[in-house]
Amino acid sequence: MAANTDDVRASVSKDIAALQQEVSRLQKMISAQGTEAYYEVRDRASKAYEDALPRAKGAVANIRAESVAAAGAAREHPAATTTALALAGAIGFLAGYLLSGSQQPPRHWWE
Repeated sequence: MAANTDDVRASVSKDIAALQQEVSRLQKMISAQGTEAYYEVRDRASKAYEDALPRAKGAVANIRAESVAAAGAAREHPAATTTALALAGAIGFLAGYLLSGSQQPPRHWWE
């Protein structure tokens, strides 16, 4: 009986050692795949950044040119600029006033 118990223990110990080795191998494999995925994502992000950079610089240059043109037009026609800004402000105020009134619940006379 003692021999059977020792055999079972030895067999279980051997199985546990094999499982530990398999888990260690799987951990190394997963780690390698994670590292590979990290470098792949990093390379893709770098490529996307490099592709977007010239377009972003072009957009910034266009915005800068348009703002300079708008500032020049505002300097040449200050009365028209003031009128346009005042009109835009009045329209914004009116829209806000109308929208704020439409979102309030109806009030009853007994409240």
